[in-house]
Amino acid sequence: MKENKKTAEIITEVILLLLSIVLTAGVKTFISPCEHKTDSGMWMACHWAGQAVFGAGTALCANSLLMLILKGRERTGLALANITLAVVTAFIPNTLINLCMKSEMRCHSVMKPAVIVISILIAAVSCVYIVINKNKE
Repeated sequence: MKENKKTAEIITEVILLLLSIVLTAGVKTFISPCEHKTDSGMWMACHWAGQAVFGAGTALCANSLLMLILKGRERTGLALANITLAVVTAFIPNTLINLCMKSEMRCHSVMKPAVIVISILIAAVSCVYIVINKNKE
């Protein structure tokens, strides 16, 4: 039974790290927001939403990596931090930072749904991790 629990812990930790990497790298590549500048040469708001998601994703990656490295109860604390940070990250595009005015733009049609889905998955896997470790010291 302990071996199954340890295997489940490692699997959830690896899944968290992979999801965090997908979010962080994705917002700079395949789920990136619009990269247009205004007529005055300033970046549009969706660029800054992408930057904020990148920063939050970096913190999620660091937490997930620490979960793999550290031993003990600290990992549960990191999982709790992942839940909070993932929920905040899900609210970045168009709630905390406005996106483009046109709903057909890339930031609305690609980045926003991808960030929300990946963030919710990170929060859900972190919850599963906490449940798995509920009875540990």
